[in-house]
Amino acid sequence: MRYAILSDIHGNLEALETAVAYAGDQLVDLWVVLGDTLGYGANPNECFEWVLQNAAIHVAGNHERAVLDPRIRQWFNPEARAAIEWTGKILDDKFKMQIPALADTAQTPDADFCHGSLHEPGEFHYLFDYADARPTFAKMSKAVCFAGHTHVPGCICENDQSSRDLEPGILKLETGKRYVLNPGSVGQPRDGDVRLALGIYDHAAAVFEIARLEYDNVKAADKIRRAGLPRFLADRLL
Repeated sequence: MRYAILSDIHGNLEALETAVAYAGDQLVDLWVVLGDTLGYGANPNECFEWVLQNAAIHVAGNHERAVLDPRIRQWFNPEARAAIEWTGKILDDKFKMQIPALADTAQTPDADFCHGSLHEPGEFHYLFDYADARPTFAKMSKAVCFAGHTHVPGCICENDQSSRDLEPGILKLETGKRYVLNPGSVGQPRDGDVRLALGIYDHAAAVFEIARLEYDNVKAADKIRRAGLPRFLADRLL
């Protein structure tokens, strides 16, 4: 089974279309979205519609929950709060109705999936290192868990008690070891590389690929500005 692992699309249609075109050429069997399809970007309806129609696994991120729950917005910085309030105003009601049904976590025979962590998924913890991930390892039912939220591609290994950011390329997973793997962000990378990030997981081959792709980030940023969203959200795409 080959999985396309997408996370943190954040309303960035230009990045999503590029990611989908790449993953589609990789003969993937299953599309997975790890949440935060909404927020920040100017095309929440188009991105959310694609995810609803195509992702076999689709878990909720904090930005999806925040559309309907103002209490979650209190955790957001001012720019993120302004963006999710704008998103809530323009998101089609038919999509808003789908948000409560989104699960916090999911699994297949091959892997666990969440937005922030398997441990207290509704709290949206960030998993940057082994110490952060220990409660998630305790909850894992599989050898691999995919999590997003940090916007940085990464690998945390329970057996080695190690963590590291992942560069573009293929990571070979070792038999008998357990991992939390992060595909990075499609729509809002935050690791100093403006290219979008996504993951391809091949369960049979036990490999995880991080792909970094250029896309029309200038167009995506311009749409954010024209929508009247905080300029900072556009500038950090460039």
